Amino acid sequence: MDNHTSRGARWLPRALFVSGTAVATVTALYLLLLGHMAFVDWNRGRGPLLLLTPALGLLAYVLLARGRGGSRGAPVRWLAATVALAALWPAWQGFDRMRGPQAYAWTWWQAENPEPARPVGAWQLPSGGLVRARTDGLRIYNGEGRSAGGRAAPEGTAFCALSRTVAHDVALVAAARAPGGCGTRVSAVDLRQDDELWAKDLPAAPPADANSPSVAVVDGTAAVVTDGALLGLDLRGGEERWRMPVPSGCRVRALDGAADRLLYVEDCPGAGTARLTSLDARTGTPAWQTPLPIPSGELRMLSARPIALRAGDAVRLFDDAGRERGTAAVSGPREDLLTEPGPSVSGDLLVLPVKGKVPGVSAYSLLDGRRVWHAGLDGATVLGLAQGRAPGGVDVVTSTAARTHLWHLDGATGRRKAEPTILRDVPLGRRFEIYPTGTEGYTFVNLDPGGALPSYVALRRVTGW
Repeated sequence: MDNHTSRGARWLPRALFVSGTAVATVTALYLLLLGHMAFVDWNRGRGPLLLLTPALGLLAYVLLARGRGGSRGAPVRWLAATVALAALWPAWQGFDRMRGPQAYAWTWWQAENPEPARPVGAWQLPSGGLVRARTDGLRIYNGEGRSAGGRAAPEGTAFCALSRTVAHDVALVAAARAPGGCGTRVSAVDLRQDDELWAKDLPAAPPADANSPSVAVVDGTAAVVTDGALLGLDLRGGEERWRMPVPSGCRVRALDGAADRLLYVEDCPGAGTARLTSLDARTGTPAWQTPLPIPSGELRMLSARPIALRAGDAVRLFDDAGRERGTAAVSGPREDLLTEPGPSVSGDLLVLPVKGKVPGVSAYSLLDGRRVWHAGLDGATVLGLAQGRAPGGVDVVTSTAARTHLWHLDGATGRRKAEPTILRDVPLGRRFEIYPTGTEGYTFVNLDPGGALPSYVALRRVTGW
């Protein structure tokens, strides 16, 4: 027998023993993971493990049986132990891919249980951090999630509405004062300095829809709905810039804006008319006015640019000159558009939750009203939508009896951009805001009226098991 054949005969059992030890160690790891997953709900990846673990165990048995003669000697055993430990890293990476991304609540701000006041809304600050508003005050949190002060509602008032947007860290807050309704007091708050810039007592306007706030921030102008008029005030100083009278018997039922344009809907039930009006936000000069069918149901501004208005049984779309360019039916044979959670705008698409034969989310063109795509999301209940962290993306939170998912969709096609993230034991109510923050985390601000849940929850990707 030549030397090459002799050396091969000696080293083959040793190689089989080392390989078998590594495979057996990986098998033990997967058995441990299977045992752990038997007691949790977030069990994605259990199926592949159930198939792979017995196969690896059989392979380990065969390798060790064939290589038992090569286990003699301390160097071989040390080498086998070293290779086995090294094999745990790729084995863990394989398990991580099998179970997909998962996230947990790494920090939260625990509210009083239950809260003494009803949540109103929230803002994300451009400089980092967030603000959560309740009827009794504002609470500011910094970028690390720590409390950074706040402001109580003035005595005898209760906060009732917020501007949808913040400009230069300045926001508008409407309050109800007794006697009177929402908007009897309006104030501008510098959220960076935690300082009230100005406040005005105003005659209250007739109550607007719940989804149509009585204040808006557009191009440095504070737009305020009051009794008999729509006011344009300087955002930082509070001085009146312009006043647009509202005819007797009419009321402003929707208010929003974008860039330098302010949009509002004037509804006059007595006269049987309604109209959508666009103004220059700084001067109050009317740009155009478009008649609307009398809105018998919900009236809500879904998007200010491009313009989308939910009015009764249809979502109506308008160009920048006020010309109607399409509609989308609220109810149809294929699906019905839901009002909650609120929609998300992705480019020229409006993404909304829908119910029908295949529930989920659908995207409708803001240019002509046609349905562009639909995502079924495994038939789960949609809890929330938001613009994704990735440009052009849409993030959707869904819930089933077993688990909660965070989906990452391509806003143009509705296709999954990644495996949905399982949210482990994240305390979310029926109403919340979603803010993509940091490099890998998300922040959820709970607005559930029960008040028993944490004010906000910050997520972090799971790196262990």
